[in-house]
Amino acid sequence: MNIDDRKKIVARLLSKAKEETQKEADLIRNEQDPTLDFIYEHIRKYVLSKFLLGPDCEETKIRELAKLSLARTMKIDPKVIHSLDQATPCDHATSESAKKVLLLFAVQKDLGLKPNPEKIAKVEDLHALAQYIFEAERV
Repeated sequence: MNIDDRKKIVARLLSKAKEETQKEADLIRNEQDPTLDFIYEHIRKYVLSKFLLGPDCEETKIRELAKLSLARTMKIDPKVIHSLDQATPCDHATSESAKKVLLLFAVQKDLGLKPNPEKIAKVEDLHALAQYIFEAERV
């Protein structure tokens, strides 16, 4: 397979993931009185799509999901991600940490939530993220 074919495949994957992510965000945002279970179901699909992970992924911790996503896109073992990744220009933040922060920012933006840095910083897994969304003020 040549480089142009690979680019086309990647472009299709990213486009499909973006569509799926937007669909899940719209479902959450447009639900009149969403339950916590409804939010969890759809935020899980949102995150898996955003991280290009399949629906069969059972992990719920956001950092672990970020690590799995990085491993998949870089085609390396998830166990070695942290040991290889210390981003010096970012005050030694890992790609895994940056991916988590960017995800949480995107969730707030895509769902039209008023940012609450103190509460969002405590979100570690999908259950806590669903709870954060459930309790969040809308913009």
